[in-house]
Amino acid sequence: MRKNMMKKAVAFGLSVAVAGSLAACGGSKTADTKAADTQAADAKTGENKGDAPADSSDDKPVTLRLASSVSAKELEDRNTGMSAGLMTWVDTVEKESGGSITVDVFPDGQLASGTDAIVNGIQTGAFEVSHFNTGSWAEYSNAFAELNVPYLFSSYDDAHKILEGEIGQKMKDQLEQDVPGVKPLAYISIGFRQMTASKPIHTVADMKGLKIRTMNDTLQIAALEAMGCAVTSVPISELYSALQTKMVDAQENPLSTIYSQKFYEVNPYACLTSHSYTSTFVFMNADKYNSLSDNQKAAIDKANEAAVKASKEAAIKADDEYKKLLEDEGMTIYQPTDEELQGFKDAASTTWEKAKEVMGEERYNALMEAVGV
Repeated sequence: MRKNMMKKAVAFGLSVAVAGSLAACGGSKTADTKAADTQAADAKTGENKGDAPADSSDDKPVTLRLASSVSAKELEDRNTGMSAGLMTWVDTVEKESGGSITVDVFPDGQLASGTDAIVNGIQTGAFEVSHFNTGSWAEYSNAFAELNVPYLFSSYDDAHKILEGEIGQKMKDQLEQDVPGVKPLAYISIGFRQMTASKPIHTVADMKGLKIRTMNDTLQIAALEAMGCAVTSVPISELYSALQTKMVDAQENPLSTIYSQKFYEVNPYACLTSHSYTSTFVFMNADKYNSLSDNQKAAIDKANEAAVKASKEAAIKADDEYKKLLEDEGMTIYQPTDEELQGFKDAASTTWEKAKEVMGEERYNALMEAVGV
């Protein structure tokens, strides 16, 4: 883990809890502070409590603890698909529930870090809500295999056509069946994944022998191996250190993640391969969800829709903004020519048969028909 990374809670206009108070009171703020937060949120949205369901006062008050690996600063700034989507979800749940639901956000991996810890925390009720990349679910379920097929999507519209349609719902349903105790909620766009390395990468030939980190997903690993890489899986919380110590030479993530994790400090070169679309996924303890009133469930439904929309808009905007920010930090970013990019695509597309094997022929064919391939 990066040096001097302190686990701390920061209040930034929403219910951010102090971890030490978790056992005593769930980390809630005082009523006065909460009122100030509500006013700040209303000022941002131009809406107020008068828009809440009329009978929301009859709902039993609920506090949801949201475990996030995202930094407090990124959540406060709301300038990435991840942070805009997640905080829109929080704001909308609280507003649409008429204040009967309070969401206490624990940033910086305070409550859990790593796939196993997060899933176990949700299943046991250690906290009620969390999120992580769809690719990280592979060791529990292949529900999100569609999103990990390399070079399947060429735009956010292509990806959201799948996420917001019948296939996206089927992915949620499968996850709920495969992982007991988990209630799937919302897809949040992060962005298209790009390569970074300790050396310049211009063509797929430059990938040969490169020690690269990716998520522990069969299809993503297969795609990078097809490009000639030696692939390993490292938790995101340990990736900076792994790059710094040369345990790995390279990694791939959306530009906003590359910037927020400061990978440019240890990987000064980037190549805009856009080889895979990345979404994070918000999910909840199923028992807690089932215990909510109909009004509160309706509020969560509205929050899910709002989060998807907000994250897509923010992710599109963030691509250009973070490219400039990374260049300002001294990172060399290379845009492959069409011919060079085709080389990456040709190598990665050899793994599409693997995708058919993972998903099954019927599911695979439905995906290809939906994206028009």
